[in-house]
Amino acid sequence: MKHIATIITCHNRKEKTISSLRHLYAAKERYDSTSEEKLNIVVYMTDDGCTDGTSEAVRNAFPDKEIHIQQGDGNLYWAGGMNCSWQVAAKDREWDYYLLLNDDTDMTADCFNQLFEAEQYASTRHGKEALVAGIIASKEKRSEVTYGGEIFLTRFTAKLQRLIPSGKPQQCDLLNANIMFVPNSIFRSIGVFYPYMHGCADSDYSVMTRRAGFPVYVTSGICGHCDFDHWTKADDKENIVKMTLQERKAYFRHPLHSNKDYLTLIRRITPWRYPFVWLFRNMAVYCPSLYYKITFRRYKS
Repeated sequence: MKHIATIITCHNRKEKTISSLRHLYAAKERYDSTSEEKLNIVVYMTDDGCTDGTSEAVRNAFPDKEIHIQQGDGNLYWAGGMNCSWQVAAKDREWDYYLLLNDDTDMTADCFNQLFEAEQYASTRHGKEALVAGIIASKEKRSEVTYGGEIFLTRFTAKLQRLIPSGKPQQCDLLNANIMFVPNSIFRSIGVFYPYMHGCADSDYSVMTRRAGFPVYVTSGICGHCDFDHWTKADDKENIVKMTLQERKAYFRHPLHSNKDYLTLIRRITPWRYPFVWLFRNMAVYCPSLYYKITFRRYKS
């Protein structure tokens, strides 16, 4: 029996949260039916101030499942909510793996098979357990990759290339935690996320894992579906330039697009870039037209 704590946080996405859990349990059943060793899945979910009845709906939808729900006040956001769930799970018992799962992500039926395949593939080559993320595709365009892992093409400018399915697991630099598989050995070394408010925590975690000497991989194929729900760089340009200075200050202070989180990430993973990134992030606030004139060509490439 493999014991897995599934870590989730949610805020007013009741239908998506229930869909994500349904796909989680379907993937478990698929794995149990095709493998000799079964899975024990326990869910730890933080309800971060939901007002749409998410917790009650989850309890009603899965009355026979072990789901532990923690209550947040609406100010934890993604990284804070995930850490809340993760810390509670870690105090409960020793787990073989932690599965970090976004509540808007639907696992494929063979997701666990792919995660274990990638972990074994990496462990065989490196002699250590690996941090693994699932390659995620859009729910509407099933072959369009939206999340997963990226490699640095150039480190100084931080130009990245997202990995697409190759038929075998691939080593990478940065991971998204839509589906992230954390062996207990890595958790004992790294712990939970660094205390970011919202984003950046999964990228940070993958870099710190590599620095600790563990391999970092993505799965061989698509093992989940989630639409890309962020502004593109073109959207950024169109919307931010139109804001007043006070609106831009508020925008970049907000946890969903926090300059503080992003600059903390840069300081921790590529500290030599920090002065340049600090300058450009402040330029985006105070001189957005100049900022996009300088940078937009790189965004489009």
